Amino acid sequence: MTGSHFDSTAKAERHERSRMIRDVVIFMTVAVCLMIGGFALMRAFKTDEPERVSMACALKLYSTYNPKNFDQCVAVCMACNAGVKTTCSTSCRLRGAQ
Repeated sequence: MTGSHFDSTAKAERHERSRMIRDVVIFMTVAVCLMIGGFALMRAFKTDEPERVSMACALKLYSTYNPKNFDQCVAVCMACNAGVKTTCSTSCRLRGAQ
């Protein structure tokens, strides 16, 4: 066997390895893009049914319910969504209640 045969074999192995790495990178990129697209679609087609139910419940408690009013928001969350004060206050703050 000559040295050039070993060189060409090593070169072929390196080429094959780099091709495999490239294929894995492409596969992972496509998989991540599909996951992001799936989450975006799920978010876009999310139903607002719980919000409507909560709004009906809120209007029973407050005739002029204002979700930006922190005290009203927490009270409605606790009464209508069976929440606890800590999670309801956090949820209301994240929704912009003051």
